[in-house]
Amino acid sequence: MQYPATRTAAISTTALTLASALTVTAASALEHQDRHTAPKRLNASAHSGSFDVLTRQTTGLKARFTERDGTPVAGLPVKFTVSGEKTLLCEAATDTSGYAECKTPALPPLPASAVKLLTTGYDATTHDTPHYAPTTTHNTIGLIAP
Repeated sequence: MQYPATRTAAISTTALTLASALTVTAASALEHQDRHTAPKRLNASAHSGSFDVLTRQTTGLKARFTERDGTPVAGLPVKFTVSGEKTLLCEAATDTSGYAECKTPALPPLPASAVKLLTTGYDATTHDTPHYAPTTTHNTIGLIAP
């Protein structure tokens, strides 16, 4: 079947317009995917903990992480470490109120780290996620003596 020249031109123009629109839409979608939004910064605060000299155990290690508007952030993994060191005391995830707390006794630090813990305190740190920038908060450790 032969179409008149005007009909063939109209079909070709429509196909070309449709192909151009799809190309622009696909390019726009790819460009949008490539754009990286900066991770949000968090507010953080840590509670003062305690160190029992007799058992060499820390207790009360607790930190809270919220968005800038005060909204608690749940499910963030938090590492509690001796301040200024990478010595791990414990790990916990934030709850629905934004708190991460060492529920079980933290790992007893080696003697040198215990001294550092008592003199410099501890850090509670989150690592970067697709939505949040890494955040660290710090507080001191009190001494419990028999």
